[in-house]
Amino acid sequence: MVLVALATAGGACKKKKKGAGAGAGGSAAQVAALAAVPADATVVVGIDVGQLAQAQVVARAVDQMLIRDPDLAARLARLAKDCGVDVTHQVKSVHLALGPRPSKGPAAPASLLVATGQIAEAALTQCLQAGVGSGGAQLTVRDVGGRSIYKLTEGTRVLHLAFGQADTVVIGGDEAWVLAAVGDGPKVEASKSLAPLLATVDRSAAIWVVATMDAELGQALTRLTKGKVAAAPQALSGALVTKSGLAGSISFFMASTGDADALVGFATDELQLLALAAQSMGLGRVVAKVKVERKGAEAQFRVTLTDSEVRQVLSAVDRGQGSGQIPHPADAGPPEAGGSDAGTADAGTADAPAD
Repeated sequence: MVLVALATAGGACKKKKKGAGAGAGGSAAQVAALAAVPADATVVVGIDVGQLAQAQVVARAVDQMLIRDPDLAARLARLAKDCGVDVTHQVKSVHLALGPRPSKGPAAPASLLVATGQIAEAALTQCLQAGVGSGGAQLTVRDVGGRSIYKLTEGTRVLHLAFGQADTVVIGGDEAWVLAAVGDGPKVEASKSLAPLLATVDRSAAIWVVATMDAELGQALTRLTKGKVAAAPQALSGALVTKSGLAGSISFFMASTGDADALVGFATDELQLLALAAQSMGLGRVVAKVKVERKGAEAQFRVTLTDSEVRQVLSAVDRGQGSGQIPHPADAGPPEAGGSDAGTADAGTADAPAD
């Protein structure tokens, strides 16, 4: 996502020019990283670009994305060569955010990308200004409260850019939310709904997320479980650590312990079936390592894979066909029901060796 957004912002780049560019001046607020996300955000995703770039599964996914989208690959190449922007080395962290869903109409919520690292405003804006004439885009700049707000229009696509401070660029399609991000108003760490989740999620992970549950998605979950889960989850948080293998976790904060039990039971049954089906790709024991646990009104999902198991998953994806593995029913279930206050249910034996 960060690749797409920065490539879009720099997509019209051709070369740098001297004498172009404008820096934020005056008494504009200095904000960076998470401190630039407005308080009314409903979803926040944090990304440690350096840590994520070293993960095998991510590198493979990016390679496949660039193969399928040659235009994106070309834009990234231009961004690195002509604009002097190397995403994986110069961008330290990225925060993605979604705003509240509009109360009227089908419009999507506002979205925001905050990139922090070795990003020079003058260099990036010079590159944009140099490329708009030949790239078919239009770039306009206006001053708002001592800060330069850039508007990049390319066909029907419009992006607004502003710098929170010297090393932080804020990009979004909604100008009002971009202004809120770089302004001195309340930010997400003071949010009544997300601040408690931000205090507990592992923000040192390669990727982490906190969110209040969208009503439509919550209703979809109750339908999916055929009414076993009576009320939609209230919020969720999760993290993915990639320093050694993969370790992922996600917690759903339910309205009651009964709903948490119901979600754990439903997920356990589904994981059992998935583990059996995954045998055909040689991944039965890997899927069986997923743990489902209830703690109070939380339904927690966790999985830890070694480097070898990550390679096994990637190899199975590359093969794209069955491995002829003989099923191991004992490895895939049946899971135990999580009925106590800290009830646990696995989709198999968590410590089983990889096939």
